[in-house]
Amino acid sequence: MENQQESILVCVHYGPHGQRLIQRGSRLAQLLGAPLRVLTVAPAKREEYNLEKERYVAGWRKQTEECGGEFLVRACSGGSKAPDVIAEAAKEFGVTQIVIGRAIQSFWHEIAHGDFVDELLERIGATDLHIVAVQRYPELLEETHEKGFPAYLVLRKGRYTLSREASGDDAIPGIFFRELDTDFDSGLFKTNRNGQAEYLKIVQGEWIKSQS
Repeated sequence: MENQQESILVCVHYGPHGQRLIQRGSRLAQLLGAPLRVLTVAPAKREEYNLEKERYVAGWRKQTEECGGEFLVRACSGGSKAPDVIAEAAKEFGVTQIVIGRAIQSFWHEIAHGDFVDELLERIGATDLHIVAVQRYPELLEETHEKGFPAYLVLRKGRYTLSREASGDDAIPGIFFRELDTDFDSGLFKTNRNGQAEYLKIVQGEWIKSQS
């Protein structure tokens, strides 16, 4: 029987750790017999919402629904910031516990370079806040990704896709590290360019080039 006294909200940002945060929140919800909701805060400007982010959102939505939860997308508008949007959602659904990841990435840059946590705490009142530490690559890669295996990025119809075998002259050799706790071919592809290690972002089997 669902415990109406507890309600879990997981906040995911655009990066490789969203699935782990959802899994953490799902376990917490199951333990407490509480409803689970997963929230991503979209930027106010539509042009900032690119293919990479759309792929992540699709994966998070599927994972959330498979866990029996509800997936939410809310946008910043009218000068509001991420803490405002999260606090509003928490109040709307009677959330008692919030799970966020601590990371540095594009739209969530303010988490590391501002007073994100302090601002959020001011807005959520007595709600418990769980901050899950996530690492940037390549540091401690083994803690966020599975053991790597040899792979290639193969050019097909203008896009580089992940493959176990080389095909064509444009194939890029490297090592693929799949994200932990995911059924998707999403993770990091380590290759060597001009004597320097380079980590390419792979989302559902495709190399998503940085748009920054």
